[in-house]
Amino acid sequence: MNGWVAVFSDSFAPGVEMRKQVLIDSDIPCVIMNRQDSSYSGVGFASMEVQLLVPEDFEEKAKALLQL
Repeated sequence: MNGWVAVFSDSFAPGVEMRKQVLIDSDIPCVIMNRQDSSYSGVGFASMEVQLLVPEDFEEKAKALLQL
């Protein structure tokens, strides 16, 4: 996705969802890029990271809110 940057990533999807809600509550546009495949749950593929992305213009504000 051009113009979007990852501000957080983790293999624990619910943790990424919680951080997404923090950004939404602060009016920061964001999306989750989830490349995990549920059919491989418990296998090495399931440990791929889920990324939280924001537009480049919101990167600093998002990272400050997430304290990264």
